[in-house]
Amino acid sequence: EYCMPRLNYFRIKIETGDTGLNEPVHFAINGFKLPFDDFKGGTGPGETFESRYEVNSFPHSMTLLGPENGSWNIKKMLLDFDVDGLEPYSVTFGEMVLTEFNEANIWQDPPLPTFDV
Repeated sequence: EYCMPRLNYFRIKIETGDTGLNEPVHFAINGFKLPFDDFKGGTGPGETFESRYEVNSFPHSMTLLGPENGSWNIKKMLLDFDVDGLEPYSVTFGEMVLTEFNEANIWQDPPLPTFDV
């Protein structure tokens, strides 16, 4: 049976393409909008944004939010997840454009365990 994993923290790295974000980066976890307080880099054209967030909760949903105005071209996004009792894992997302009308699902369940036969 499936058991929802407890997410300790995640790291995110976002490479911005030719259209940057001119406002703080926000994400939503279980419907709550949150800022990344501690980050390095930026979200201007060609810049890379990196942050880490302590979640210590069960993410039923987790999304990266688009800008309130205009669009944000993301070239590539890398997430590292640290979940209770499992090996850390990474997920890479390709190019996408975020606007006020959409958001990117950034939560992915841990990979299923593989067993040697």
